[in-house]
Amino acid sequence: MHSLIILLIYYWLITFSLVGYGILFNQVFFKSSENDIGYVGFYGVFILILFSYISSFFLPHTELFNSIILLIGLINILINKEKNILKNNIKKLLIVFFILTIFILLAKNHDDFPYYHFPYTHLLTEYSNLVGLGNFNHGFRTHSSIFYLSSLFNLPYSNFFLLHLSPVFFMGFANIILYNKISLYLEEKKSSYVLYLSLLSLVFINVFFVRLGEHGTDRSAMILIIIIIIELLYLINKKIVDKNSFLKILIFLTLIISLKTFYVLYVLLLIPLIFYFKKKKVSLIFFFKNKITYLCLFMIMSLLTVNFFNSGCLLYPVKLTCFGNFSWSIPISEVEQMNNWYQQWAKAGANPNFRIENPEIYIKNFNWVSNWLDMYFFNKVSDFLLGLSFLCLLVWATFFSKKINKSNNPKFWLLYLIIIFLTVEWFYLLPTLRYGGYHLIALLLFIPLSIYLSKYSINPKVLKKKIFFIIFLTIVIFLSRNISRISKEYHTYNYNILNSAFYWKDQQNFKIFDKIKKLNNCHIEKDLSLCSNFNIRVKFLNNRYIYYRSN
Repeated sequence: MHSLIILLIYYWLITFSLVGYGILFNQVFFKSSENDIGYVGFYGVFILILFSYISSFFLPHTELFNSIILLIGLINILINKEKNILKNNIKKLLIVFFILTIFILLAKNHDDFPYYHFPYTHLLTEYSNLVGLGNFNHGFRTHSSIFYLSSLFNLPYSNFFLLHLSPVFFMGFANIILYNKISLYLEEKKSSYVLYLSLLSLVFINVFFVRLGEHGTDRSAMILIIIIIIELLYLINKKIVDKNSFLKILIFLTLIISLKTFYVLYVLLLIPLIFYFKKKKVSLIFFFKNKITYLCLFMIMSLLTVNFFNSGCLLYPVKLTCFGNFSWSIPISEVEQMNNWYQQWAKAGANPNFRIENPEIYIKNFNWVSNWLDMYFFNKVSDFLLGLSFLCLLVWATFFSKKINKSNNPKFWLLYLIIIFLTVEWFYLLPTLRYGGYHLIALLLFIPLSIYLSKYSINPKVLKKKIFFIIFLTIVIFLSRNISRISKEYHTYNYNILNSAFYWKDQQNFKIFDKIKKLNNCHIEKDLSLCSNFNIRVKFLNNRYIYYRSN
């Protein structure tokens, strides 16, 4: 029972601490009144990730250090003059994160968690400024900012059992944003494409991304991309120039790239904004004068620096960004090999029990398509498309009306073409849903459907009832699926939240930590015989441990 109490107490303390940092960030950098606590929460996530990157170069994220960080966020809520943000949104915050409580109760996380998510995050709590970590584990070469956020959750009495929590905050704050957009248009009694797109997105996130154990780093980034698209559609169709919305998009885009570096191509989403500002004859000088721009650039620089220190590459496994002449660098030949391997895996050319012959030929052009259709499209993608089709049909049937409004279509084609391009790029390079397919396919369906639905003329009271019916149904599905999951985990893993609410103990992987500890002792004691059977060596240079291969 004590583990459940510890988990829930810290869950709420971290939530409010993130809001506290978001309020402070909003005051200092936006200097405007932000009424959406969902965005405020993400500002808190942004600034804590940035701070985590910076601090990790100088000191480990110990329990004492993290307790101070947590406390500062909580204190800011108490002493901050702008308490209206929390006061006006407290009910939404409590309801959303109360519903999500069931989301954080799990026995077994995803397979990548013990492989490299937990070990990497745990290392951040024990060491600082390590170089060459990519030599220990393939996963360490493609780190995510979510590890740096999670490392701040190493808190007293939690015993490393809070390091899986980060995705719930992306889910929670995103749900608040989407709900607020829906509520705004209901209050204005408008049947807008933004309302329907927000509703479809809210249902999609909570029905298709229902299990924390499936999130990893990918789905948090996908959730942010969906919100960016909605914000972009709103902004480019707004008559009045809103510079703060542009800065919000910049923050979200930075977070997305930091979560998964291969999403760097999503900078293309800035193209519609450039055209928008050009049409409005607004100078982009404010972009270069604003402090938020430089915070975002600094986070990207921190991300690239960590990548470089881990593998010798700025963007692993892109060969052009790699430098093979450093002692800790991953050999260029291995970088090429891993690039091919990622494509081979994504194109259904490999799984734990199967390897395709002649992989280099297989991944070229479209040689892989027929096998991909057999091995992956059926039934993974087909089931997903079936589920999306059912969702679209359900929403269309719910809001169908014979009365049609005469209204102009919103400007969306340039943004839609960029989404199509990103979908083609995804399909050609890494055609697996977890690598960026879920949200792209969903958006390709949701955007035209939302515009079509906005043309229906529906009585505002009836519209409100139908929308809340869909939201209620979504909550029921979310809760029932998680209750079913916990029930299965109880029978499979003997997971009893009253006895131990923490995740499965076997998922804590300390092997790399133990190996690094031994290697460091070899250096300190000057006795290489202590780790003579390791193929990795260590040297201490400029106040940092550098790990490199012995051969």
